Amino acid sequence: MKWNQWEKIYGKIEQDFSFSRDREVEARNMLSELIGESFIREEEIKKIIGNEVYVVGFSPKLEKEIELIKSNFPIIAADEASIILEQYGIHPDIIMTDLDGNVEKMKEIDAVFGVHAHGDNMHLLPRVREFPRVFGTTQIEPVWNVYNFGGFTDGDRGVFLAAHFGAKIHLLGFDFSAPRFKEGKDMERKRKKLRWAKYLIEYLEGAGADIVWESLK
Repeated sequence: MKWNQWEKIYGKIEQDFSFSRDREVEARNMLSELIGESFIREEEIKKIIGNEVYVVGFSPKLEKEIELIKSNFPIIAADEASIILEQYGIHPDIIMTDLDGNVEKMKEIDAVFGVHAHGDNMHLLPRVREFPRVFGTTQIEPVWNVYNFGGFTDGDRGVFLAAHFGAKIHLLGFDFSAPRFKEGKDMERKRKKLRWAKYLIEYLEGAGADIVWESLK
């Protein structure tokens, strides 16, 4: 998705959550400086994703849905969904994260990391240097080394990433009504984010993205 398309959508999200654009700019610029020249280019991301891909969310029913992975398509995992996949002997190729999960565990996985910068995770961004293969994302206007493919949460950013490169997308591990519990998290805010994630994925589908719902909506 192009920035001029995403900007209109993101403006509504920004308003709904009262995000500070100044903090978003600061976070994007910090990530850009941390990454420098050491980032995965679009052509390599496209090659990894290929023509058909699984995007795996971090829902409470992920463990039950892993059996839905029937083919050797590449896998884009949302944050700690990658850890669960590894525990079942399934290797994710790309991990989308804003670094609020178990980074130590995720670092053990040989994958490309799509690290997201936003106004609330600037204190975590220096950890991007711990990943040997990485690209950065932002939810505002992109810069030369930080992309914006669209998307808001780790899961739906993975969907937008795959859609950007025209891949057929199989979704599993998505449950928009029941977030996975994390100690200390604001669960009502998380539910609100999941409502946006559902809206965004359905928006993509309505715009022509080839999406197969392995998980129930």
